[in-house]
Amino acid sequence: MNPILYLLALPTGRKDRCYTIGYGNRPFDEFLGMLLAKSITDLVDVRRYPQSTFENFNKESLEKVLPKNGIRYIHCEGVGGMRDSKYTEYMHTDEFRNSFERLHRFISRVNGADGKVILMCAEKSPKGCHRHYLSNKLEENDVEVIHLVEPGQMDLFSF
Repeated sequence: MNPILYLLALPTGRKDRCYTIGYGNRPFDEFLGMLLAKSITDLVDVRRYPQSTFENFNKESLEKVLPKNGIRYIHCEGVGGMRDSKYTEYMHTDEFRNSFERLHRFISRVNGADGKVILMCAEKSPKGCHRHYLSNKLEENDVEVIHLVEPGQMDLFSF
């Protein structure tokens, strides 16, 4: 067998996967198209405050539009950013740990039902967002995280 194909065929040891996305200033149709292209079944809003200057990305709007497209909307403020302390300090609190454990179990449950979870925040790039820290924590807990930044990107693209 080709050595490269052999390495690609080796199990990664991970059973769960989730995606992340930031809406940034992208049009809502592009955002929704990216979700549908990946067959996302569940969007978890990881903003502490689920409001936006772009009305389509407010919690109330997402709760109405996403289900019409076969996507469940869940708000998980306990892992959200915009804290009084640094996010990395907040990650050591009981509030974060409890919310993170619920999120991790949810991702596992959705994956087990052949669904796909995406975590959403405002920042387009995860490098400038608390999703970076949250993703690292998920990776430490055997969840493969793929960051969707541009429409049409391949799953192998992650940070």
